[in-house]
Amino acid sequence: MYKKLNLLLLMIFIVGTLLCYRNLPQEISLFMQSPHRIVFVGVSFVILLALAIVALYPKKISGSDNVVRNEMTSFVLNLFGIFLFLFYFTVLAMYSGLRIDYLRVIGLIVGVMMVFVGNFLPQMPFRSRIGIKLPWVVRDKRCWQKTHRFAGYTAIPFGILQCLLVLFMQDVNMIFLWGIGLWLVLVCGYSRIVFHADKDNQ
Repeated sequence: MYKKLNLLLLMIFIVGTLLCYRNLPQEISLFMQSPHRIVFVGVSFVILLALAIVALYPKKISGSDNVVRNEMTSFVLNLFGIFLFLFYFTVLAMYSGLRIDYLRVIGLIVGVMMVFVGNFLPQMPFRSRIGIKLPWVVRDKRCWQKTHRFAGYTAIPFGILQCLLVLFMQDVNMIFLWGIGLWLVLVCGYSRIVFHADKDNQ
């Protein structure tokens, strides 16, 4: 059933868009860009459609017949679909008359996603199509394993931190900087240190 979750989200997406489209202004104010509403809806639809299709065929993404690996791949793809779905309807809700700070909602969604993803990152097989695809990480199996283990263990506390910042910090930009932003910097830095350390020990 969970493999078809993105298909269900896609159907809700279509119905919700038909009901709320007239409430959208000509241009959607997003971060530092303002795409036309047709572009915003179209791009969101295409991405969600792609996620719905690939989630049905996880073997094409994982490149493996391993059942656990394929289930993990489907789960992660559905997480991305849920994130996009919630982001999209947060924007629609804002333009439909609901008083909502969509950046804070997005920050909360990102925090929760980090907690979920953190549970799966340590299990990512070497050179999986989903993972931290830095050039030096995909070059070395040991670096891949250590990086994903570190990323998984740190994603959970940083995800919780991100959620707390949403509740208590006034500056929305700082929420993303001290939450997912700092986590990404730490993971990239750690992976580089591990790569050079392993290289020196060879």
